[in-house]
Amino acid sequence: MLFDTRYFWAVFTSKSPEETSRLKTLLEKSKSAFASSVTIYEVYKLTLAGEGRAVAKLRTDTIEKEFDVIDIDKEIAEQGAEISHKLHVPMADALIMATSKRLRLPCVTDDPHFAEVRKVWI
Repeated sequence: MLFDTRYFWAVFTSKSPEETSRLKTLLEKSKSAFASSVTIYEVYKLTLAGEGRAVAKLRTDTIEKEFDVIDIDKEIAEQGAEISHKLHVPMADALIMATSKRLRLPCVTDDPHFAEVRKVWI
């Protein structure tokens, strides 16, 4: 499965042990765990603004250790542009959806923008 930024943000910021456990179970049940390099950007930026550079680095290093990070190539970029144009969604969401489509994997997210891919709701 491809794990969207919202999955990581929920894991990193949840105050509920039950929610954190449920989210981690999704990862444990996943046969393969992928994240987009766009997610690395988003998590780093959001964390940098709220909790500083050290925490941002720790979080993105954790993602890179536990997930295969997929970089944005020309094909993903073009498909992302098509998705963004069609659905009028933010660039980051479009690129993550394009990555999910390229890998032919469902996306773990609760983002309502993700209309172009199969979703596993969190």
